[in-house]
Amino acid sequence: MKKIPALILLFLLCDLVVALAYLLNWGLHQPFHKLNLLLDLDGEANLPTWYSSMQLFLTASFLTVFACHNFDKSKKASWMLLLWPLIFLALSMDEVAQIHEWLGGKSDALLPGGTREHTIFWSTGIWMFWLGIPFFLCMLGLIRSFKKYLGGKTPVVAKLIIGLLIFTGAAIGVEILANFVPNASLGHHVEIFCEELGEMLGETFFLWAAYDLLAAGQSVFPKL
Repeated sequence: MKKIPALILLFLLCDLVVALAYLLNWGLHQPFHKLNLLLDLDGEANLPTWYSSMQLFLTASFLTVFACHNFDKSKKASWMLLLWPLIFLALSMDEVAQIHEWLGGKSDALLPGGTREHTIFWSTGIWMFWLGIPFFLCMLGLIRSFKKYLGGKTPVVAKLIIGLLIFTGAAIGVEILANFVPNASLGHHVEIFCEELGEMLGETFFLWAAYDLLAAGQSVFPKL
């Protein structure tokens, strides 16, 4: 635990608090409508959405600083550095703008009858197959190219891979389970808790990797 930076410990704690607040509110039978909306892990424009968006934006900011300090237009590998902050900025925007949800709705046209109703994917649709899995594979490719650029910074690569596995495992794998539990049931709330907590933990590992890149160069926040 002593090796985990204080900033990352704070985010790990916040991950748990945000997720557990949802379960606690549900366990108390959701006494206040406004509080239900504020804490709903499955909702939008609320505390969990803001938290995840802010976390991803901070990761993008750290990676921007790293890219600016290390970019060399004469080196092909360094051009890949510019993609990383853009990816996490896009993920941060998606949390607020609900882009992948919108695309997921459009992909229902590929299902029988053009609707997800009366299919095995009645709750989630099929976005995870044509959007989620390609995202996972593209990120693996980028991490591989990043690994060559980083050289000896193996712990950073490891955190990126762990973050990717947890993040996509929750967003793609756990979310699929939503199709097999009734709405408003205990299983439904547990599925949401596991999915959203997994996504936040994955985002924290991404942030940790970005933090380590800066701390290794002692460019910013070396003592946090």
